[in-house]
Amino acid sequence: MSSTQHRLGIAALAATGLLGAALTVPAAAAEVPATLYVNNARKSNCADGGQGSKTQPYCTIQAAVNVAGPGQTVEVAIGQYREQVTVNRSGEPGRPIVIRSARGGSDAALVGGNVSPTTHNFLLKNVHDVTVRDFITKYSAAEGVLVEESQRVVVDSLDMLFSSADHAPKAGVRITGTSSEVTVSRNRIGGSFGPGIVVDPGVTGAVLTTNALTSNHQGGIRVTGAPGTVVTSNSLAANKDRGIVLDGGSSGSTVKNNIVACSDQHYDGNPVDPVEITVSADSAPGTKADHNSLATCAGGTVYSWAGQKYATQAAFAAATGQGTADLIELPGFSRSWGNNSSVVPTELSGSTDSADQSAPGLLPTDLFGRQRADHPDAANSAGGYADRGAAEFQAFAVLSAWPDFRRGPGPLTVTVTAQAGKQWPGTATYTFDFGDGSAPLVTTEPKAVYTYPTKGTFPLTVSAAVPGAGASITDEPQQISVTEPGDLVPQLKVTPALGWDDEGALGYAFDLGASISPWRITDYDIDFGDGSTHGTWSGQTHTYNQPGSYTVTAKLKDQVGRTATVSQRLEVAYAASGFTAIPPTRLLDTRTVAVPWGRIPAGESRYFKVKGDATEAVVLNVTAVDPEQAGFLTVQPNGAPRPATSNVNFGARQNVSNLVTVPGGQGNEVLVHNSSGGQVDVVVDQVGYYQAGAGDRFGALAPSRALDTRAAGGALGPDGTASFQVRGVGGVPAGAKSVVLNLTVTEPSSGGFLTAYASGTERPGTSNLNFSAGQTLANQAIVPIGADGKVTVLNKGGNTHVVADVFGYYGAGGDSLFTPTVPTRLVDTRNGPGAIGPGAFLKVASGAPAGATGSVLNVTAVTPSSGGYLTVWADGAPRPGTSNLNFLAGQVVPNHVTTPLSAAGAFDIYNPAGQTHVVADQFGYFTK
Repeated sequence: MSSTQHRLGIAALAATGLLGAALTVPAAAAEVPATLYVNNARKSNCADGGQGSKTQPYCTIQAAVNVAGPGQTVEVAIGQYREQVTVNRSGEPGRPIVIRSARGGSDAALVGGNVSPTTHNFLLKNVHDVTVRDFITKYSAAEGVLVEESQRVVVDSLDMLFSSADHAPKAGVRITGTSSEVTVSRNRIGGSFGPGIVVDPGVTGAVLTTNALTSNHQGGIRVTGAPGTVVTSNSLAANKDRGIVLDGGSSGSTVKNNIVACSDQHYDGNPVDPVEITVSADSAPGTKADHNSLATCAGGTVYSWAGQKYATQAAFAAATGQGTADLIELPGFSRSWGNNSSVVPTELSGSTDSADQSAPGLLPTDLFGRQRADHPDAANSAGGYADRGAAEFQAFAVLSAWPDFRRGPGPLTVTVTAQAGKQWPGTATYTFDFGDGSAPLVTTEPKAVYTYPTKGTFPLTVSAAVPGAGASITDEPQQISVTEPGDLVPQLKVTPALGWDDEGALGYAFDLGASISPWRITDYDIDFGDGSTHGTWSGQTHTYNQPGSYTVTAKLKDQVGRTATVSQRLEVAYAASGFTAIPPTRLLDTRTVAVPWGRIPAGESRYFKVKGDATEAVVLNVTAVDPEQAGFLTVQPNGAPRPATSNVNFGARQNVSNLVTVPGGQGNEVLVHNSSGGQVDVVVDQVGYYQAGAGDRFGALAPSRALDTRAAGGALGPDGTASFQVRGVGGVPAGAKSVVLNLTVTEPSSGGFLTAYASGTERPGTSNLNFSAGQTLANQAIVPIGADGKVTVLNKGGNTHVVADVFGYYGAGGDSLFTPTVPTRLVDTRNGPGAIGPGAFLKVASGAPAGATGSVLNVTAVTPSSGGYLTVWADGAPRPGTSNLNFLAGQVVPNHVTTPLSAAGAFDIYNPAGQTHVVADQFGYFTK
């Protein structure tokens, strides 16, 4: 089978009258483009607000469909489009809107994946004269394609894929409402947890032709209350229920030229008996069924007609007058069943050249757009040589051709070798068309040598044929480029890998595509300069483990063995970024994962993927749960060296939470490492991310108190809430979207946790601060602000007082962007200058660049001599009446701190009572 012939037969639908003139597209008016282009590739220059031109295509299919009119084509470039396409515009009779994918061999645009499971891939509702074709669709739990209350719609040549997670019993394609003249043709539908194709009551004139339906969990084709439905030339195999069903008064229908096999192959106890063809009593009048090839594999029934079952063709024909030309035989294609398994015949069978040539819906081309072929050993028993089923048995299974040189300086001598998978008798003849105007070479030898005399690009095409009508195949054209002589000149371009999947904050894209050679470049070797495995592609990405200065060296080799090298100095650094808050999302909970991926043993780590594309850093709430021994957790980018810092310190059997800001690492993953001597459970919730060129800026504020239940309102009881104003408090402007709070719980009567969230919104199933009875404990939180300017705090415990201090905000009015850093220990008083005494403060230089407005820290009090708290603020500013972390004597207590800085980049730490050691680690800074 030629890959270039795949899906090329849509014009045949018009030739049979199935589409009328729907595909005859007249010349468009000058001011209306005939084609609207869609391309979401990174270098496509796409814009949904543009005109859909080749030079600036739309980014989404929906944007193009929203403006398409009669006679226009929406052409979608190969790529993945994570969207539901809702068709809401119509064509005209003879001037349909055509929505199609470009094709590259068997590749096509993929619609779906990572979309809400309630969506479709394509939804066509209340429209007419629309054609959708040539796409791959994926992972919709609702119907992949839903056609509702629509007329003259064509769904053609889709490859529909379903995952094991798509357990909703929805059809691959459903036609519903009062839809009419809907054609479903040449689609491959496999693995749906519902039927393959469903036609609902009220539909008229539906045509289901030349589709392949395999391993669908609730049968192949199900038609209910839809008179006059045409079911012709489909291949159905192992559909786990009933193959073709006409029910509910679907009278006057046609069931011809189908292959229906092994509907009982994977029968799994469904109360409906597996039957290959079922026609109910109220659907039998006027319905014709003949020239079908049927087979059972595990004791199922061949026919059920008007309530009576028939085990043989002879009994069925004698009783009903139907099926006189039916065959009971296993199909001539592989019976290795699975989702979208092949229905292409690989051997001669009774279905070969025996289709009813007069059957409505019979197409002149098959599932793959291939012409009908006349096998020399088949009898042509029904007046022609079309095969039954969706795929035609061809003389050749495949044809491949390989030129030894596809590019080189002229005159260029090329040797072309062909390999054909011949399935029919007879000697193969090969035709080599070199594409430069010279006479094609016709030979029985599968090899040809030709010299291109002049410069240019020429399409080399190879065909093979054996005697018999349609017994030929043509390989995909291959471009031969004849160039001027010249050197191998490498060109290396390095850019941040923004928008690439699974690249961390230090990911870069390396592009050698502009390198020049008259010969084809065969080998690429990229040394990224960090000791990692070399890259071997002309275009690829690489994520560095840490910032720094690296020498990147690329070595190229062309087809005749010449080599060249290029080097470039690369400064790898984190980028200044804005913040985007997200609903708290649980990324890891080791309590819910079985061994060996449950509790984290001493000295081991757990990896998890974070949310957000092209993130520089993420903000997490990390909780240590029920640790066996005292210790700490370190959170770091995947692939980076483990820093000499900590994020969550805990005692044995303590539940301790802390906010963590960490860059995304390799694979957009982060790891948490257990540095205690025992096992510990860990819960990780993501609350937002930083992204270069996007998100909200930070506004640093002098700390101020927004809530203190000790002063007003009283303690929160079990499941009690407190909503308090933050917009307009302490300098938080009206345009703020999120607020940075320090939440403190004090005097709790029992253990529990606090959850902070935007007022007026649904409470998330996550926590911000975990505490035990009698503790005074703090944790920083970044919380979205409600429409009323408030934040709500929920208490899940006994009675407790709550204090909330404001330290900054994100949104309109903010002036600073965040730049992550490698976690750096700024001070550890255990190593000097010694513990901070009562009423004393410590000045700390952040090391942030000049002009930095704030710093993101983890500050830890270590073995204080008495209970107390620490306050952190900008050096030189008045000390605020707030606290950042609270502790009891002898504890080790950390907290995430966001603090303003002085003009010199310093901050102060104040200890009001007792003596305590202090550790301060920096994770990033803010700049204007």
